[in-house]
Amino acid sequence: MGNGYSTEKLMSLKFSGVLEDDIALMKDILGYDDTVVFRRFQNIFDKKICGCVIFTEVLVNNIVIDQNVVKPLLEFRPSGNTALGEGLSEMLAKGVVSTDEAKTKDKPFDAVTSILIGDTVVLIDTCPRAIVANSKKYSIRGISVPETENAVNGPKEGFGELIVTNVGLIRRKVKNPNLKFRFFEVGKVSRTRVCLTYIEGLCEDRIVSEMIERISAFEIDSVLDVSYISELISDSPGSPFETMGKTERPDVVAAKLFEGRAALLVDGTPYALTAPFLFVENFQANEDYYENYWFASFTRILRFISFFAAVSLPALYIALISYHKEMIPRNLLVSIARSRASVPFPAAVEMFVLLMLFDLLREAGVRLPKAIGVTVSTVGAIVLGQSIVSANIVSAEMIIIVAMCGIASFLTPKLEAEIVLLRLSFLALASMLGVYGYTIGVIGFTAYVSSLSSFGVDFTSYIIPRTKSGAKDGYVRMPWEKMRRRPYAIQKRNKIRFRRKL
Repeated sequence: MGNGYSTEKLMSLKFSGVLEDDIALMKDILGYDDTVVFRRFQNIFDKKICGCVIFTEVLVNNIVIDQNVVKPLLEFRPSGNTALGEGLSEMLAKGVVSTDEAKTKDKPFDAVTSILIGDTVVLIDTCPRAIVANSKKYSIRGISVPETENAVNGPKEGFGELIVTNVGLIRRKVKNPNLKFRFFEVGKVSRTRVCLTYIEGLCEDRIVSEMIERISAFEIDSVLDVSYISELISDSPGSPFETMGKTERPDVVAAKLFEGRAALLVDGTPYALTAPFLFVENFQANEDYYENYWFASFTRILRFISFFAAVSLPALYIALISYHKEMIPRNLLVSIARSRASVPFPAAVEMFVLLMLFDLLREAGVRLPKAIGVTVSTVGAIVLGQSIVSANIVSAEMIIIVAMCGIASFLTPKLEAEIVLLRLSFLALASMLGVYGYTIGVIGFTAYVSSLSSFGVDFTSYIIPRTKSGAKDGYVRMPWEKMRRRPYAIQKRNKIRFRRKL
């Protein structure tokens, strides 16, 4: 805020009740800003009642200001006992200004904050309190199909950038008075609205209080995306593995709330965070619960297999052809040796180069405009692959392995970054120590992931189920009749979610 006012100083200031002084103070705080409008007015029946309407023209609904704020203030007829002073602003806020929300504030800090989010502030002469009226105009992207979590079956709506719209989408899914929304303001400069939502009675009080404590524990200038919050409040901010879920689907958030989790929404971000988050959720898809459980279980097992293939195939291939040739069938070994006879580079170098080239093409396809990106990634892969094999720079088997890794990684998009890091780490270990190096990598990965937690919940719950019910929504998806209990790792109190009445 303008002209050297610190937050502490602004918090201590109060309106004087002298109109000209208060207008000068507001202009001084806001500084030079042509988007802020100061409009003076005077009541047509009593010239003593005059004031100034202040708003940011790019954020407000002008019709609301004209019809519900300015016009009533101009045309209301004071009674004989209408007195000037502090009571006048309260009377005008309650009985004259006709917006859906109108209240009074005595601090310029609160008034300026309201102006910058689209409210209208009214200063009245002789009144040491300002009227703050809701006049926000929402310029929003329409509710559209989720781009990163598209599904054939199930709802087709995704979150938008406006937090009030996202709150409404969740409220439509959870029609329960125990659904709670708690708002916070994060960012000293950006003053971004953050909303914590949970179902009281299902979500443990410990999780709610811990999330509130973590949000309140840091101070940052600006928050522009939900990822800022995720990194600041997660259990392991330095870990490559996300310990908070991220989704752009209201139905997924509702499902997590029903299981006893909490969710965070950030204004300006079409995603929500969910916590606690388990490693197994990376292999679950919303569509698993909208189609036949047999097919859902099959596709979920495919995702686990694809994760193993995406991180392990390059390392195992290099380990076998470099250190353990006796484990390869003779005919296949002869075929590999023949194709590699004219290749000038060691197998490990070939694999590293091809994997980096694959990631380069993938990144180019993502960052370029959609129409160009698809063409670049597809044509680039075909042309480069054919060219480097024809030039005897790499062997055809290497191209096949890298292509299989790429396809496998697409089945678990939530683990895209983790797969790249694990794949290169396993490959480096296998290049030095063969299968023993790969085994060391797997043991290290397992030990590290097992050490993680998400808001006090074991990150690897359901990977190794501790109870019979824990195996019913892990590697497979059992029918709803079998999944009578909520996840044991999340819900300690209200455990039953399904029972037959008859």
